[in-house]
Amino acid sequence: MRRIATLAVLSVLTAGITSCAKKVTEDVYVSDPNLQAGLFAELKGDYKKAEEVFRSSPDKYWGGLLLSDLYFYRLRDYDRALKEVERVEKTVGKKSPKAENVLYRKGLILQAMGRYPEAGKVFEYVAVNFPEGRYFEDATEAVEEMFRRNFPETLGVYDGGYVSSMMLEWVLEQIPPFQRGKFDNPEGRKQLVERIAIEEVALREAEAMRLDTTREVKEKMEAERKAALRQAYYMYGVKAKARATEKELKAYYNAHKSNYRDPARLEIVRVGVKDSATAYKILKAVRKGAKLDSIAADTTVNIFKPEARRKGKLVIYDTYEAYKDLFKEAFKHDTGDVFVYRGDTVWMVIKVLDKKPERYKTFDEVKNIVKNAVEGEKERKIYQEDRERLKRFYGVKIFIEAEDTTVKEGAEGEREEGMKAGEIEKLLKELPDTVAVIEKLGKVITDKDLVNRIRKLPGRYQSLYATPAGAKKYLENAILPEILEVAEAELRRYYLHYPIYSRMRQAYKDAMLLALYNKLVKEKVNVSDEEVRKYYETHKKDEFTKEARVRVQRIVVKDSKTAYQLLRKIRSGKVKADSVARATTDIQAERSRAGYVFITKSQEPDFFRRAWRSPLKRWRVMRMKDGRWAVYRVLEKQKTTTQPFEEVKGRIRQKLQYEKEKELYEKALEYLKKKYHVKVYEDRIEKMYRESKEGKKKEKGGKEEKK
Repeated sequence: MRRIATLAVLSVLTAGITSCAKKVTEDVYVSDPNLQAGLFAELKGDYKKAEEVFRSSPDKYWGGLLLSDLYFYRLRDYDRALKEVERVEKTVGKKSPKAENVLYRKGLILQAMGRYPEAGKVFEYVAVNFPEGRYFEDATEAVEEMFRRNFPETLGVYDGGYVSSMMLEWVLEQIPPFQRGKFDNPEGRKQLVERIAIEEVALREAEAMRLDTTREVKEKMEAERKAALRQAYYMYGVKAKARATEKELKAYYNAHKSNYRDPARLEIVRVGVKDSATAYKILKAVRKGAKLDSIAADTTVNIFKPEARRKGKLVIYDTYEAYKDLFKEAFKHDTGDVFVYRGDTVWMVIKVLDKKPERYKTFDEVKNIVKNAVEGEKERKIYQEDRERLKRFYGVKIFIEAEDTTVKEGAEGEREEGMKAGEIEKLLKELPDTVAVIEKLGKVITDKDLVNRIRKLPGRYQSLYATPAGAKKYLENAILPEILEVAEAELRRYYLHYPIYSRMRQAYKDAMLLALYNKLVKEKVNVSDEEVRKYYETHKKDEFTKEARVRVQRIVVKDSKTAYQLLRKIRSGKVKADSVARATTDIQAERSRAGYVFITKSQEPDFFRRAWRSPLKRWRVMRMKDGRWAVYRVLEKQKTTTQPFEEVKGRIRQKLQYEKEKELYEKALEYLKKKYHVKVYEDRIEKMYRESKEGKKKEKGGKEEKK
């Protein structure tokens, strides 16, 4: 409910505004020769030079914003980033279109600094005052998150922060419905509030330990950064440019109207007979009151046997070639008419139940389908054209001369192990030392870089690129697009868009929390061989010893008379034991298994002892302890066995590792709660839960009254 209220407030502020297809504006700073030098220096990792260029730029607006981005995105120096963006803010009018770029950035920086109330106000200002701007949707999404963090009902606190009721509700919404039930109580809600608080303080602890500088976090973040930026490039560099206008959509609809035709439909009841006399006799009977569907259900009359099971009902469309003539004739008649129709070899008595003429779906009905088709085609075209533009813009040069890119048919399925050492050496000899350069990024791709990437592919695909021509194809279609799309997303600041920014923030948080867990817990756990052996010897009897058991097939009945009658039938071969067991055994759980079951001494001691002494595969009868009787045969006897140490030592090590980690994890949680003074307000959570339940009861009662 509170979430709805949040959005309602925003909708009032933005009343009358619709998020239509916006014009994608060109980033003017990209074409500025002075700023370009700083941008490419930044992409190359020369942040000092980039900083000098941005600071000395005559364009103080873009120079200041790019400098702020450098501090914010590259160096994570939020104080300096805020200082630069506020310096630019003073030079533009608050209602000026230029203010959107400034204020949206300011909101992101304030959020990163944990100044959520201030960030929320800035984002709200952007959303309300720049409805047609680049960051309208991003600011709207950000407002909702800031509202969650700023909501006045505080359920938990920690040093420098708190957990609001809105944050709890949002976390609950993210839990799958089938798991949400265990948190539908005050204790479950308390656990969630505590978990939210601990995640926040754990991130602070990880940052204080400088875990962001570790190889583990850097590798995870680099992989996620590339994935997020490539997504950003496609969303804002391709998809946003492919948005179709209403005029384009209607033009496509009119040109492809035949694709949206609903064919004419006819529902009939028919009876097929071999001669006209019978057909007219049935027609006469129907006109006197007989039911055609009853006649059609009679398989001795109706030669259309499959239709007889449906009482002669048949639905056909004007697109069905086999029924073309029948459809044409039947459609001439009105609903309810009964008539005789002669086919090629049969006579039919037909009644028209319902008919619908052809119709073309309106533009509004298929607008989304048309939109997907038009924009999908535009996206493909823009993406292909942009690949070539990126190569030109970034100065890509490829030095592989091979032109033939045909692949031998079936090559991808020839083997699974991939290229062998000899093939690798051969390919390296055929490739130039430098296979490509990207001038404006200062990047050189060597033959070894290319071959190493190919070798990371699954073996069955490596053979596709094991020639110079194939390697060139992989370079152009995989390696270069990855580098150029990431660079383009950074150059044009697509990472500032809120979905991408949020994704990278979450990835950073996940990587840091995992690194902290490894540091505080996993790295401190060591399970020795001696501990594993000791556990095995201590628990050998109860955990690793398999109890003796017999495998039997049995059919359980209620009395001895039935049991002995069944025994005689089985022994004589008059009945099959499997079928009888599935149909009649008195133990429901054993029916689906046709009576096949393992029995141990601990489960059924009397039955086990008797079965253990019985010969194999001979049908016998015995009275069970509960008074029922069993007709059974013993199929297999397995003595008590102990699993050898070598077979179970891996499982034991995992168990001991888990137990030690769990103990250390609990200690780490207590350490974090104590250090950062995490406190959960249980009384507020209970009150909130109680009010929520009462509100739902009232709502339910109100609905029932209306009914």
